[in-house]
Amino acid sequence: MSNTKKLYELPEVLGIIPMSRAGLYKACAEGKIPTVKVGRRVFIPSWYVDKILEEPQSKAN
Repeated sequence: MSNTKKLYELPEVLGIIPMSRAGLYKACAEGKIPTVKVGRRVFIPSWYVDKILEEPQSKAN
C-alpha cells in the first residue's frame, strides 16, 4: 500500500483489517495492535496496517 498517511483512526481501519469493530477495539486495548495516542484520540500506525495487508490470509479447513 503506497500511501503517505502515517496514522489511521480506528474507524478507518475497520474496512482495511478483517476484524469486527469490537475485536479491533479489544485488541488495541490489550496491546495486541500497536496504537499511538494523541490527546484522547487513538491511532494505528500505517506500518502495522501495511504489515497486516502483506501477510497471507490463513484458510479455515
